[in-house]
Amino acid sequence: MANFTEQVVQLWEEWEAETGDVSGDPSQFVEWAVSNRKLLPQPQDVKKMLRRQVTSSLRQARRLDQEGGFTYRAYQSVSLFEGGQPIKHYFDTDTGGSPALRQKSVKQRREAIASDVYRAVCDVDRMNKIHTNDPQLNLFTDFTDDVFEQRLADQADLGDADEA
Repeated sequence: MANFTEQVVQLWEEWEAETGDVSGDPSQFVEWAVSNRKLLPQPQDVKKMLRRQVTSSLRQARRLDQEGGFTYRAYQSVSLFEGGQPIKHYFDTDTGGSPALRQKSVKQRREAIASDVYRAVCDVDRMNKIHTNDPQLNLFTDFTDDVFEQRLADQADLGDADEA
């Protein structure tokens, strides 16, 4: 029996074939799947559901660095292994975590970003390989300019907030 992820992928492919669309909105897919009784929500453990909501809130919490004029995450996470299982621990960016936890958090974040970039490069390579008659896609992996532009946008947003 297929797991939930495999079931969703199979249903998505069925939905794509039925609609003939070249892209799709997950909300429309869910509407189709539910109305055709092909997809039901997975049973949820209330504590796991609350944990996801709490961790989402912690990831979204931001603070302002007054001197630098930018916002940063108020809480950082680090995966620690307890009993062979990875457990995410969160700590306050300003007052929490030990030097070792902060270093491990930064290292894990860099590894996650590198993994995302690698995945994106592979995806672009595949699309270019399959769609040879289309304009070829480029993915620039130097994000220095992007960081600079986002810092400027962050400072502009803060300036707009101060004026309001």
